[in-house]
Amino acid sequence: MAPSVATAITLRDYRPNMRELLGWFDENARPLPWRIEKVTPWESLLAEIILQQTRMETGLPYWERIRSAYPTPASLANDTEENLLRLWQGCGYYARARNLHKLATTLDGKELPSTYDALLELPGIGPYTAAAIASIAHGEPVACVDGNVRRVISRLRAEHLSDSELQREATAILNHQRPGDWNQAMMEIGSLVCTPRNPDCNRCPLQSTCLASKSQNPEQWPHRRSIKQTHIDATVLVVFGEDGILLEAREGRTLGGLWGLPYAEDAGEIRTLLRGRNAERIGDVRHDFTHKRLNITVYSSVAQEGDILHEPDSVPLATLDRKVLNIHKGHQGEQS
Repeated sequence: MAPSVATAITLRDYRPNMRELLGWFDENARPLPWRIEKVTPWESLLAEIILQQTRMETGLPYWERIRSAYPTPASLANDTEENLLRLWQGCGYYARARNLHKLATTLDGKELPSTYDALLELPGIGPYTAAAIASIAHGEPVACVDGNVRRVISRLRAEHLSDSELQREATAILNHQRPGDWNQAMMEIGSLVCTPRNPDCNRCPLQSTCLASKSQNPEQWPHRRSIKQTHIDATVLVVFGEDGILLEAREGRTLGGLWGLPYAEDAGEIRTLLRGRNAERIGDVRHDFTHKRLNITVYSSVAQEGDILHEPDSVPLATLDRKVLNIHKGHQGEQS
């Protein structure tokens, strides 16, 4: 059997040229706010957490808003989780916000630690975030591995690597003189050049040592990690009156800490939800989470005695509930 592309070159040969990669980064790095102005390690942490699962163009306004409201960990610890969630609403993955508030509370007025090991002890901080803050804000020589770095290293090696192998490779090629810039350069190459589809190999400063660029299909590396969605049928009830909307405090990992409309999934819960209400079906909404897709039937009903109503803008709501309220608003407009 013919040798694989990966066996045609040694580990030493494949390693990227440090001067070329950092030179490319110095000339081509996007002018992100934290690269234009000096920011604190806390502000860097806010950026890393917000942008972990949020696109750059979506996340930047949230970063500006939250760092202005909470310029230090102590300022966040002295406020409520609900107020943070109000600023966070629409950004998704709300466990990040809850963990951020827990982190600030855990610090108890102290500054954010500066080392990888100490950062890793804090709530909501995993290996990637700890490495990013330690290297970028404090110059500690520790390698970051996110989705972009995973793709770049897998293609440099033309191999499907495990998480531990990826971390080992990232550590082996890390530039110890400029670790923070090196980590950012690897991520930037993955974001701008070595993209999941249609990578621009001819524009890549790593092409000379990249095994995948010498193959017919660089996109085959790394293995795509498929996420299976569970499809769920659910019902939401909009109870409305002159004083606002009936809202409940949500629980659970996905939307815990937010407020939302009365919601049910199984048949028994749905019957209980609608019992005693003169409810009218007014539409349908589809909403996707990472691991599940909700197909929601929306009902509305006029408030009854004993219902406690709230103005939706007075509490943090998830995008799901705002979608439903838009259906309700449109229906009310049709009735007027």
